[in-house]
Amino acid sequence: MYRKVFILGLIALLSFLAACGPRVTEVPGTESVTEVEEKPTEEPAEPVTEATQAEEKPTEEPAEPVTIKVMHQFNDAESEKFAEIVAEFEAENSDIKIEVERNNEANYYDKLVTTILGGSAPDIARLEPPKAAQYVAAGYAADLDPYTSDELRSQFFDGTLEPLIKDGSLYGLPQDVSVLVLFYRTDMFDAAGLAGPPTTWEELVRVAEAITEDTNDDGQPDIFGIGLFGGWGAFEFYPWFWQAGGEMLKDEGGKIVPAFNSPEGVAALQFWIDLVEEYQVMPDGLATAGEDDVKGPFIAGQMAMFTSGPWTVASLQEATDIEGKWSIAPLPEGEEAASVLGGMDLILLDQSEHKEEAARFLNFWMKDEIQLDWAKSLSLLPVKKSLYTDPFFQTDPLMQAFAATLEVARSRPTIPEAGEIDELFGQAIQAALSGAKSPQEALDEAAQQAAEILEAP
Repeated sequence: MYRKVFILGLIALLSFLAACGPRVTEVPGTESVTEVEEKPTEEPAEPVTEATQAEEKPTEEPAEPVTIKVMHQFNDAESEKFAEIVAEFEAENSDIKIEVERNNEANYYDKLVTTILGGSAPDIARLEPPKAAQYVAAGYAADLDPYTSDELRSQFFDGTLEPLIKDGSLYGLPQDVSVLVLFYRTDMFDAAGLAGPPTTWEELVRVAEAITEDTNDDGQPDIFGIGLFGGWGAFEFYPWFWQAGGEMLKDEGGKIVPAFNSPEGVAALQFWIDLVEEYQVMPDGLATAGEDDVKGPFIAGQMAMFTSGPWTVASLQEATDIEGKWSIAPLPEGEEAASVLGGMDLILLDQSEHKEEAARFLNFWMKDEIQLDWAKSLSLLPVKKSLYTDPFFQTDPLMQAFAATLEVARSRPTIPEAGEIDELFGQAIQAALSGAKSPQEALDEAAQQAAEILEAP
């Protein structure tokens, strides 16, 4: 009996301990799961709000904007307008800052090449078309196809795209288009009894002689008929060269060779020399002069004619002393009519670390409303074909004269070696204008060096 009582007591004790410990339940198809004793209820946590999240998370500093460097050589009026474009872009793109470097010195391209070779090039650079062709061929420019649309590409004149195409891809954008025309002082023409601007080289000499004057009787003219300069290399000379029948290059048995030292090329350069030495209607010392060196005397009434493009109109309109006293006309013709297709191009440098951001700025710059305002406010020709339908370009007499000259304007060579050959050609013109060499000697020497460049592997 004691054994039975002991067993019953032991069962009771085990039941009591089981009731006080965790219970085990069976889940069908699984191992036994132990139910853990519930903890005492805690105070409810405060609701998570934006304010509490802000308190818990440290504030992140906004990312620094990406800096895009742009190198150019705009004149004063263009630089002012460009600054407005930059400010408008930065207001819409707070993640990008545009850093501008303006360099109007003769060493612009030397400095640009130095930065490229040194690995510190700007992101965007503004170049003449022959230089653009050279930079594209050298691999300095980035392919813009990933960043631009076919629709944008179709809006430009074919001739302006030639220097920027390589293997079918686009490596730059035309920034403006221009031609050279004759600027003349109508009041000085009237005072000399001249009916209008010259239309031929012979008329140019006659008109310039009628205006040139030695006002202080020192034996040297102090008022000149015309000023042509060599500080921009060959650019100012190209129309006269083509008008004389000159050609830069020719195909000789399937081989491209220099042709600019032909009798026609020599005759054109000799005509410039004769304006200084034989006819004495153009001042000496213009071999390395720039446009300001002739525009200044033009405004001051010391020079009656010079050649320039649409970019000059805005600065002359600001010269209120000559308001209504000047106009423009086509260049006087030689054997044929010709002008030079000018303008500038923009390239995105291949070594740029911010190509997407730089391309974003280029696309912004090319928007119709930006380009239309640029052209109208600066009296420039639009670079995009569609903008010529604007009434301003249909009715403005200056714009009509520039547009008409586009019909006879020619492009400079755009082969990969074009930049080097153009530079040699310009140096030859400077050498002849300065009297260091005869026109024939200067052009022969340049042609020999150009031939070596073209023959190089």
